[in-house]
Amino acid sequence: MAIRLALESNLHLFFPDEDGVEMRPHVVTSNVEHPAVAECLKLLEMRREIEVTYVPVDSAGVVSSADVISAIRPGQTVLVTLMLANNESGALQPVAKVGARCRELQVLFHTDAAQAVGKVPVDLRGALGEADMVTIVGHKFGAPKGIAALYVRPGCLDECGRREPGLYWRSGSLLLGGGQEEGRRSGTPNVPHIVGLGRAAELLTADDKWRDNAAHMERMRNRLLIGLTKRLSDLGPDIVRPNGPTDPTERLPNTLSVGLKGVKSDELLSAIGLKVAASAGSACNSHMAGLAMSPVLSAMGVPTDYATGTLRLSVGPSTTDEEVEHAVQVIAEEARRQITSVS
Repeated sequence: MAIRLALESNLHLFFPDEDGVEMRPHVVTSNVEHPAVAECLKLLEMRREIEVTYVPVDSAGVVSSADVISAIRPGQTVLVTLMLANNESGALQPVAKVGARCRELQVLFHTDAAQAVGKVPVDLRGALGEADMVTIVGHKFGAPKGIAALYVRPGCLDECGRREPGLYWRSGSLLLGGGQEEGRRSGTPNVPHIVGLGRAAELLTADDKWRDNAAHMERMRNRLLIGLTKRLSDLGPDIVRPNGPTDPTERLPNTLSVGLKGVKSDELLSAIGLKVAASAGSACNSHMAGLAMSPVLSAMGVPTDYATGTLRLSVGPSTTDEEVEHAVQVIAEEARRQITSVS
């Protein structure tokens, strides 16, 4: 929806100008975005409806704000979309700097904050104050599955676009029908889920509860990494390799992407079954385990020995020390079995 709104705020770019020159709308993004963004852009690009610049991340999975800003084409770029936090590596992206510059250039800026809510600040009066559109997803912070929201800054579509008032929801809306959501997404609203989203947000923000949750999750995540490292240390000093930023202020507190050298993550997941909730790479792409290296790990340049053995583990506000120890034991035992059977 965010991508459609940006494009339809600049419909003049879909047609030749007075000199007959065609200039397709241009979008800037990173090369580690969630498929919800990446697959939409790829489809529009394949249809030759837009041009896209995919700005690469570094080895920690973080994109350079300067590189993103320099990729903007004045008069052609209609949207910069950059996730706040990566769903696999947990890396936090420099959305504040990018958003501020986009506001100066009057280019729409969208951030996918799905992974970030309840773990790091998602504040429109703070770090996200320059964002035009922000995506949040309910089940990431305690609401029912199947409900999400897109914040659209009032007036931004007029400020950053050239269109007739109201045209963006009459042309190419996400779902056509009865005209709900101001025509942007028709269909009867799911009121219980909407209420659940609001209530979950209230509980999360009351007395800054999310900060306590984040501190607890970071302790559990660190304990998980330390436990795996200790359990497998006798097999070699380089068996366990965490992926993503080493600086805790540059990553989510709950996410651990860890590569196990000499391990096949798909085999490991099959072996541990329902004993531990884990995935190979991102949980959203677990059906692809074993077929190919995760695009995120590939973009980060993670060595193949570790990428093929990477697990994506998450902890939550209710995760206990006992659960972490159980997970460490189950994962380490199967990893040890694979490593020693090869050697």
